[in-house]
Amino acid sequence: LAVRLALTARRNERHDQALDTIVSQIPCCDTRGTLLRGKLTGQWLSVVPSAVNGTALSAEEFRDSLLLRYARTPGNLPVHCDGCGQKFSVRHALECKTSGLVVSRHNEIRDELSDLASRALFPSAVRDEPKIHPSRSTEFEMAPTPPASAVTCNLRTRASLNEDRGDVLIHGLWARGMDCIIDVRITDTDAKSNRSKDPLKVLAAHEREKKCKYLQPCLLQCRHFTPFVVSTDGLIGSEGKALLQKLSALMAEKTGKSYAEVCGFINARMSIAIVRATHLCLRGSRI
Repeated sequence: LAVRLALTARRNERHDQALDTIVSQIPCCDTRGTLLRGKLTGQWLSVVPSAVNGTALSAEEFRDSLLLRYARTPGNLPVHCDGCGQKFSVRHALECKTSGLVVSRHNEIRDELSDLASRALFPSAVRDEPKIHPSRSTEFEMAPTPPASAVTCNLRTRASLNEDRGDVLIHGLWARGMDCIIDVRITDTDAKSNRSKDPLKVLAAHEREKKCKYLQPCLLQCRHFTPFVVSTDGLIGSEGKALLQKLSALMAEKTGKSYAEVCGFINARMSIAIVRATHLCLRGSRI
């Protein structure tokens, strides 16, 4: 085992040196960043396609994802966006909010997370779109009648709080008998506002933003809260990695398989879900 680990470390070091040599010769900073991130986003390349396990990609999805991985523009893209009419590009495809493909991309990750949680626990332990403030309406109705000047403000606050929802609720995830609310966010680390930042720090900033907004209300109800932040090219935030590791441990205990095998399966499924979600924005119809 020690010899195998030493050989693996030596091989990885040799590959990293070769990659650094190639990347240092590329003048474009964005291309260099994309190639360096490829070391952390290639799980979908090492998976055997299987329709049963949900790890199969279409030929177009595979080709487009491979080109994006090497900072190349996929072929046969339209000249103009069929939704808003602007000039079409990879960046525009990932950011255009016309017709809701960005929402569908988010829902693809949410549904994949729900399916993995149902496999790791039980389908009855997973619920979609839980309210962050489930008892806010009752508390408002039982409260004393406010002054007339505060009625409008309170109604706005009540409506805003009642609209706050997570993406997935998992019962018994981190502790027996306790709920955990998961909130998903997908960000483009190559967007104009993120190009000068470290991609991992961008994901960490989004996680802190989610926790500042939802963590305290969840803790007041004896609930856990976990943000699940990923990038469009497959990077996963630290909180999201911890969540997938927990699901892997639960699934390994339930199925009797080894943790390493289950962890590889879950990471591959999530990686492929991100590939499909990104491809949906790139090739999906906005009409």
